Amino acid sequence: MIVTKIYSGLGNQLFQYAAGKSLAAHHNTDLKIDNSWYYTAEEKQTPRTYDLGVFHFPEPIATHDEIRQFTHPAGTDLLGRLKARYYRGLPNHKKPVYQEPHFHFDTQFFNSRKSTMLSGYWQSEKYFLPLAATIRQAFSLQVTGEQNLETARKINSSTAISLHVRRGDMVHNPDVARVHGSCDLAYYQEAARRIVEQIASPEFFIFSDDPQWCLQHLKLDYPVNVVANNQGDMAWQDMQLMRMCKHHIIANSSFSWWGAWLNPSAEKKVIAPARWFNTGNHDLSDLLPAGWMRL
Repeated sequence: MIVTKIYSGLGNQLFQYAAGKSLAAHHNTDLKIDNSWYYTAEEKQTPRTYDLGVFHFPEPIATHDEIRQFTHPAGTDLLGRLKARYYRGLPNHKKPVYQEPHFHFDTQFFNSRKSTMLSGYWQSEKYFLPLAATIRQAFSLQVTGEQNLETARKINSSTAISLHVRRGDMVHNPDVARVHGSCDLAYYQEAARRIVEQIASPEFFIFSDDPQWCLQHLKLDYPVNVVANNQGDMAWQDMQLMRMCKHHIIANSSFSWWGAWLNPSAEKKVIAPARWFNTGNHDLSDLLPAGWMRL
């Protein structure tokens, strides 16, 4: 079986599930989900929650014993120590726990063991392109509530452009701000200018974890709707409304990456920030699908 470790926020959880689903299909084996990170001391330092339950995926949660098959595969006797030495000498994709080796696509991914635990972010559609239609269907839900249904009606009756502003921990958590940082106003204004050059009668739908900041600071010379009713554990509804839009301006955020990717239209225009991180030397060549514009 394939076990996929789930951690961090909703966007990252979707990448981790999609990679696991794709690898399990490739090996024609079962997929199970390890969500134990959300119930450990490490997670208590963050506000993150396990959010995949809203999608009602059929795959079961891995048991403690099933997880230990991968995390403690050798045992402690002499034979176990020899096995542990053997495992340490294997390439990443052949170890019981396949740790993502780098940010860009690992070309050895589909050569992994048939029995593997995935541990990483897997932020590239290349990990699950063979299952793209299945993944889009699995991640697409109907929005609920009067306000969301009204927003959906407006989106469907207009040339809707989703624009995502992520602030929250990217602004207020010093560690996250140092690594990521939030896209500035200049990015959004230039992205809006470029996208409306190609689109007649645009209407913007702004999604953010800080809608008040958007109302005060983000001024666009076009019809604008700020969606402000899906905070906290209802944030998944914003992603579903994003995917209904015809075009997208995303943040350096896996959340709006998915909002844009879940739109299956071949005609969509997507603008994404060229700067995804403030620190590190990450290879971003596989992060954005072909056809998305970097700005």
